[in-house]
Amino acid sequence: MGVIALVISMTSVSARAAGPICPNMFPSFIDDICWSCMFPFKLFGAKLIGQSGEDFTTDADSTPLCTCPEKLTVGVPTSFWEMSYMVDVHTAPGCLPTLGGMQLPLPWADSQYGVINKTDPIRKASFRNSAYYVSPLMYLLEVVLDDACSDRSPFDVGWTSEFDPSWSDDQLALIKMPIAYAFSNIAGVMAAGIDSAAAMVGFPKNELFWQAGAWGPMYPITGNVKDYKSMDNTGHLLATRMLAEAHGMREMAGLFSKGGGRSYACEPGEPNCGKDTTRAAMCAGSPSDMPPQLIMKKKQYKLQRMFPTPSTGKTNLGGCCIPIGRSTALREAGTQLPVEGYKDFGYAIFRKRDCCSGVVSPASFQ
Repeated sequence: MGVIALVISMTSVSARAAGPICPNMFPSFIDDICWSCMFPFKLFGAKLIGQSGEDFTTDADSTPLCTCPEKLTVGVPTSFWEMSYMVDVHTAPGCLPTLGGMQLPLPWADSQYGVINKTDPIRKASFRNSAYYVSPLMYLLEVVLDDACSDRSPFDVGWTSEFDPSWSDDQLALIKMPIAYAFSNIAGVMAAGIDSAAAMVGFPKNELFWQAGAWGPMYPITGNVKDYKSMDNTGHLLATRMLAEAHGMREMAGLFSKGGGRSYACEPGEPNCGKDTTRAAMCAGSPSDMPPQLIMKKKQYKLQRMFPTPSTGKTNLGGCCIPIGRSTALREAGTQLPVEGYKDFGYAIFRKRDCCSGVVSPASFQ
């Protein structure tokens, strides 16, 4: 976003060096990112690479050819999981650990610092800030050869929660997105168990958009977590809320033009989703061209922890990245340590991508 980029450019010269308060967590694109999360790679609906990768079926899997009339392109349906964003969850306001520990030297309020508080003898609550980075590394590193199938947005700091007054204020966040009021009841809370069970064996249920499975409730979209379980669970939940924020604010206020939108074709039998939506999603060259998606489809994202301890090991359940809402209990080894550098967490976001890989297009005759 232009405002954030302007603030960073104005303060980067005077930004303090990375230290214990804001550690340098700039990820290694070789060691800290699990590139197997991009699989399975499919053509014509058939898995060519990464047979064991978790995926779900869309209408792109059932057609041998696809067309993009506005681009004069005839191609083949291609599907993979594209690394599109990075999200970090941090304690110190103005800290950007993913950018090497850069700090924005602004007069932050004491209430903006991350904390973990006991609300009663049994439960704890926590607060964290978050930053959202547009990072289409697969295009920048030329991992996918067909540019039409890659997000060609430049690297950018899309948003930091410190500039959003509702991030630390539940009441203000509810005013911004009043839909959350509809699920503040027993039935709405009980849906978490259903969503969590679905995510444990596959993907979460898009219909239960107000829940993030085992991680907690999606709303209100703030940095406040009423039922603190662990650092990593909190990190996964707030990263997911930041993704939901990107979808909602793109449609409501024109923000996050590089985030949000539907990136995959309709699922078989999906209500209110037809050929036009599938074609628009498959022919989009960037998120700003994708079909609007005010309420985020949770199934289109997988998350992989980059720091403090990279989740790059292949486990029996989902490999090194997991869909939204799957329990992190078996993946938290080495993340809950009482030392500096283990308070800030960063995640690589892989997005389900169905596209029309051009075989015949104007570029073919140049």
